[in-house]
Amino acid sequence: MAVKRDEKRMADLTRQLRSIIAQIEALRVEIAQLDILVSEYRSTITTLKNLKDLGAGKEVLLPVGRIAQVGAKLEDVDKIVINIGSGISVELPFDEAIQQIEKEIVALLALREALEKAMVELYARVEELSQKIREHGQSEASEGAKDEKGDNK
Repeated sequence: MAVKRDEKRMADLTRQLRSIIAQIEALRVEIAQLDILVSEYRSTITTLKNLKDLGAGKEVLLPVGRIAQVGAKLEDVDKIVINIGSGISVELPFDEAIQQIEKEIVALLALREALEKAMVELYARVEELSQKIREHGQSEASEGAKDEKGDNK
């Protein structure tokens, strides 16, 4: 009966370990997506500032998909239309739009930090479970050796 209990305990520990590892991987994916979004937001700020520096009347090439560009003339870069969520966009003065994007970056970085902290906690839990599994395996090995010698009848 103790053998079945030991096997069940080992299976439970292993299942917990796999679950935590899956959670860590999900957090890694989410952090990578946040990194991409932060990079895109920073690139947007740089592009907007470069366009403002060019000024009205300048000709630029506007990307249309991945493989095509069309010529366009800058008219007014003092007003920027940005998405504020749920498909809703709002026109803001240039500086206010930049500030809004920077606030989004700060919020994303705070979320990233929270996810990293959660990952550190999960790694600690992985180490704890790994130690329990090692101890359980050593315990089973020593019990098995005793049974083979006939010491534990």
